[in-house]
Amino acid sequence: MKESIISKVVSGSIEIGRGMFTILKHAFRPSVTLEYPEVKPKFNARYKGQLALLTNLDGSFKCIGCGACARVCPCGDLIQIQAEKDKNKKLKMTNYVVDIGRCIFCGNCTQACNYSALAMTDKYELADYSREELVFDKDDLKLSPSESEELLAKIAKDN
Repeated sequence: MKESIISKVVSGSIEIGRGMFTILKHAFRPSVTLEYPEVKPKFNARYKGQLALLTNLDGSFKCIGCGACARVCPCGDLIQIQAEKDKNKKLKMTNYVVDIGRCIFCGNCTQACNYSALAMTDKYELADYSREELVFDKDDLKLSPSESEELLAKIAKDN
Protein backbone atom coordinates (compact mmCIF):
# COMPACT_ATOMS: atom_id res chain seq x y z
CA MET A 1 0.00 0.00 0.00
CA LYS A 2 2.76 2.44 0.99
CA GLU A 3 4.75 1.45 -2.10
CA SER A 4 1.88 2.33 -4.46
CA ILE A 5 1.41 5.75 -2.82
CA ILE A 6 5.14 6.43 -2.96
CA SER A 7 5.38 5.32 -6.61
CA LYS A 8 2.41 7.56 -7.51
CA VAL A 9 4.04 10.53 -5.76
CA VAL A 10 7.36 9.89 -7.52
CA SER A 11 5.78 9.43 -10.98
CA GLY A 12 3.62 12.53 -10.43
CA SER A 13 6.69 14.56 -9.44
CA ILE A 14 8.53 13.34 -12.55
CA GLU A 15 5.62 14.41 -14.79
CA ILE A 16 5.44 17.83 -13.12
CA GLY A 17 9.19 18.18 -13.68
CA ARG A 18 8.78 17.29 -17.38
CA GLY A 19 6.02 19.87 -17.72
CA MET A 20 8.10 22.56 -16.02
CA PHE A 21 11.06 21.71 -18.28
CA THR A 22 8.84 22.13 -21.36
CA ILE A 23 7.63 25.51 -20.09
CA LEU A 24 11.17 26.71 -19.43
CA LYS A 25 12.34 25.43 -22.81
CA HIS A 26 9.70 27.53 -24.63
CA ALA A 27 9.80 30.55 -22.32
CA PHE A 28 12.83 32.12 -23.98
CA ARG A 29 11.91 31.42 -27.62
CA PRO A 30 10.38 34.14 -29.79
CA SER A 31 6.60 34.16 -30.01
CA VAL A 32 4.93 32.55 -33.02
CA THR A 33 1.52 34.16 -32.53
CA LEU A 34 0.39 37.54 -33.86
CA GLU A 35 -1.48 40.14 -31.84
CA TYR A 36 -4.31 40.25 -34.38
CA PRO A 37 -5.91 42.70 -35.33
CA GLU A 38 -3.13 45.11 -34.31
CA VAL A 39 -0.56 43.08 -36.24
CA LYS A 40 -1.77 41.83 -39.62
CA PRO A 41 -0.41 38.59 -41.10
CA LYS A 42 1.70 38.71 -44.25
CA PHE A 43 0.64 36.27 -46.94
CA ASN A 44 2.63 34.98 -49.86
CA ALA A 45 2.10 36.37 -53.34
CA ARG A 46 -0.23 33.55 -54.44
CA TYR A 47 -2.75 34.11 -51.66
CA LYS A 48 -6.33 34.18 -52.94
CA GLY A 49 -8.58 36.65 -51.16
CA GLN A 50 -11.64 38.58 -52.25
CA LEU A 51 -12.51 38.64 -55.95
CA ALA A 52 -12.18 42.00 -57.73
CA LEU A 53 -13.28 43.41 -61.08
CA LEU A 54 -10.48 45.26 -62.83
CA THR A 55 -10.97 48.46 -64.77
CA ASN A 56 -9.36 50.12 -67.79
CA LEU A 57 -7.49 53.42 -67.51
CA ASP A 58 -10.67 55.31 -68.41
CA GLY A 59 -12.54 53.70 -65.48
CA SER A 60 -14.65 51.30 -67.55
CA PHE A 61 -14.83 47.63 -66.63
CA LYS A 62 -12.54 45.21 -68.44
CA CYS A 63 -15.24 42.54 -68.10
CA ILE A 64 -17.43 42.20 -71.18
CA GLY A 65 -19.84 39.72 -69.61
CA CYS A 66 -18.88 36.62 -71.60
CA GLY A 67 -19.68 34.35 -68.63
CA ALA A 68 -16.55 32.18 -68.78
CA CYS A 69 -15.96 32.74 -65.06
CA ALA A 70 -19.50 31.67 -64.18
CA ARG A 71 -19.23 28.51 -66.29
CA VAL A 72 -15.97 27.37 -64.70
CA CYS A 73 -17.02 28.11 -61.09
CA PRO A 74 -17.39 24.85 -59.11
CA CYS A 75 -20.02 26.44 -56.85
CA GLY A 76 -22.72 26.59 -59.54
CA ASP A 77 -24.65 29.86 -59.58
CA LEU A 78 -22.21 31.76 -57.39
CA ILE A 79 -21.38 34.27 -60.13
CA GLN A 80 -24.32 35.88 -61.92
CA ILE A 81 -23.64 38.05 -64.94
CA GLN A 82 -25.96 40.12 -67.06
CA ALA A 83 -24.70 41.45 -70.37
CA GLU A 84 -26.15 43.09 -73.45
CA LYS A 85 -24.86 44.12 -76.84
CA ASP A 86 -24.19 47.79 -77.44
CA LYS A 87 -24.78 49.72 -80.65
CA ASN A 88 -21.55 48.31 -82.15
CA LYS A 89 -22.83 44.78 -81.42
CA LYS A 90 -20.12 44.25 -78.81
CA LEU A 91 -20.97 42.48 -75.59
CA LYS A 92 -21.01 44.74 -72.53
CA MET A 93 -21.45 43.68 -68.91
CA THR A 94 -24.37 45.43 -67.22
CA ASN A 95 -24.45 43.61 -63.88
CA TYR A 96 -22.05 41.33 -62.03
CA VAL A 97 -23.02 39.70 -58.72
CA VAL A 98 -20.88 37.33 -56.61
CA ASP A 99 -21.92 35.60 -53.40
CA ILE A 100 -18.62 35.74 -51.50
CA GLY A 101 -20.19 33.83 -48.60
CA ARG A 102 -20.36 30.71 -50.80
CA CYS A 103 -17.07 31.24 -52.66
CA ILE A 104 -14.33 28.68 -52.02
CA PHE A 105 -11.62 31.07 -53.30
CA CYS A 106 -10.26 28.55 -55.80
CA GLY A 107 -9.29 31.17 -58.39
CA ASN A 108 -10.74 29.24 -61.35
CA CYS A 109 -12.72 32.30 -62.42
CA THR A 110 -9.60 34.44 -62.71
CA GLN A 111 -7.80 31.78 -64.76
CA ALA A 112 -10.75 31.32 -67.13
CA CYS A 113 -11.09 35.03 -67.88
CA ASN A 114 -9.66 35.78 -71.33
CA TYR A 115 -9.77 39.55 -70.77
CA SER A 116 -7.83 39.74 -67.46
CA ALA A 117 -10.90 41.35 -65.97
CA LEU A 118 -10.89 39.41 -62.68
CA ALA A 119 -8.27 39.05 -59.98
CA MET A 120 -8.03 37.68 -56.48
CA THR A 121 -6.95 40.40 -54.05
CA ASP A 122 -5.29 39.93 -50.69
CA LYS A 123 -8.36 41.11 -48.74
CA TYR A 124 -9.27 38.45 -46.21
CA GLU A 125 -11.41 40.18 -43.57
CA LEU A 126 -14.78 39.38 -45.13
CA ALA A 127 -16.83 38.35 -42.09
CA ASP A 128 -20.25 39.91 -41.64
CA TYR A 129 -23.39 39.47 -39.57
CA SER A 130 -25.72 38.41 -42.38
CA ARG A 131 -25.38 36.37 -45.55
CA GLU A 132 -27.02 39.12 -47.58
CA GLU A 133 -24.10 41.44 -46.81
CA LEU A 134 -21.74 38.93 -48.48
CA VAL A 135 -23.42 39.28 -51.88
CA PHE A 136 -21.29 41.81 -53.77
CA ASP A 137 -22.30 43.58 -56.97
CA LYS A 138 -20.05 45.18 -59.57
CA ASP A 139 -19.68 48.40 -57.59
CA ASP A 140 -18.51 46.50 -54.49
CA LEU A 141 -15.99 44.48 -56.54
CA LYS A 142 -14.69 47.35 -58.70
CA LEU A 143 -11.08 48.45 -58.35
CA SER A 144 -9.91 51.86 -59.48
CA PRO A 145 -7.68 52.05 -62.58
CA SER A 146 -4.58 52.63 -60.45
CA GLU A 147 -5.44 49.71 -58.14
CA SER A 148 -6.09 47.54 -61.20
CA GLU A 149 -2.72 48.38 -62.76
CA GLU A 150 -0.95 47.79 -59.45
CA LEU A 151 -2.62 44.40 -58.98
CA LEU A 152 -1.87 43.33 -62.57
CA ALA A 153 1.77 44.34 -62.15
CA LYS A 154 1.99 42.33 -58.93
CA ILE A 155 0.43 39.28 -60.62
CA ALA A 156 2.80 39.58 -63.61
CA LYS A 157 5.80 39.84 -61.29
CA ASP A 158 4.76 36.70 -59.41
CA ASN A 159 4.36 34.65 -62.60
